[in-house]
Amino acid sequence: MKGRVTIVGLGCVGTSIGLALREQVADLEVVGHDLEPDHARRAARMGAVSKTDWNLPAACEGASLVILALPLPAVRETLEVLGPHLEEGCVVTDTALLKTPVLEWARQYLPGGVRFVTGAPFPGPSVGERDALTGPEAARADLFEGGLYCVTPARDTDPEAVTVLLGLIEALGARPLFMEPMEFDGLQAGIGDLPTLIAMALLRSTVDSPGWMEMRKVAGIGFAAATEPATGDPAALRAAAILNRENLLRRLDMFLEELLRLRQWLVDSDGEALQEAYADAAAGRTRWLEERASGTWEESPGLGEIPGVGEQFERLLFGGLLRRRPRTKEE
Repeated sequence: MKGRVTIVGLGCVGTSIGLALREQVADLEVVGHDLEPDHARRAARMGAVSKTDWNLPAACEGASLVILALPLPAVRETLEVLGPHLEEGCVVTDTALLKTPVLEWARQYLPGGVRFVTGAPFPGPSVGERDALTGPEAARADLFEGGLYCVTPARDTDPEAVTVLLGLIEALGARPLFMEPMEFDGLQAGIGDLPTLIAMALLRSTVDSPGWMEMRKVAGIGFAAATEPATGDPAALRAAAILNRENLLRRLDMFLEELLRLRQWLVDSDGEALQEAYADAAAGRTRWLEERASGTWEESPGLGEIPGVGEQFERLLFGGLLRRRPRTKEE
């Protein structure tokens, strides 16, 4: 039996998904689409897709699964364009890093016969925290091997759509982590939106400020790493901040409280408190990196066996074609 998957967006995430699918799933046609012709050509040369199509509706024609590997603002535009062209029974999923707005857009633009389930993959422990993961050139078939794939269905999500996403996760070698969409957005405010906002504020308070002409000469890797989160697409960063503003405001208030505490220690010349804060922060970061590298997490109730996994995987998309191919002894 043969099937078709369409990947819309051939950056690092989309191309990596294509590479994994084509490596692990036999007789699967993977069609790619990207507004950037260079991305589409590179993904095709890498073997991530069977073919590409510059026309979005044509690329999704006949697809049983459409994966939107796109920045947040582009998800809305794409759903609006695709809605009238998707076939009944098609499953659509996304990889954006906010879930509540994406679910609202899907309800607004997708017809009743099209099933939508939202999720977000995260790189596995073999991917270093400093690895640049932008563009198809950074893609790799094992990008999500051993990593977590957040599954964030709404209460009205079709269970069969969830089954399809679980099959994709299995093919990628990732592990599903179930959570509520609002919970996911709250977590994202702390690990994504807030660091970006802090990096932007750091740049605004230093670049072109008094002393910058000399400061820039001695700014090094540490400054570059701290400000790198602010270098993304401004329109996409703005959209994420506004759409997740309530969660972001709560995290920003917590951060401001911490800054005021640190400021007071400096005013009081409380070196002991300051040193202890540095030590605690470094220990927490080290602990997180060790947990990430090992792929094991303490107190992680969302990581157990998938409920009904045996029965669910029997009904995977394309009659089980999205099962991950067992590795041979030679591999």
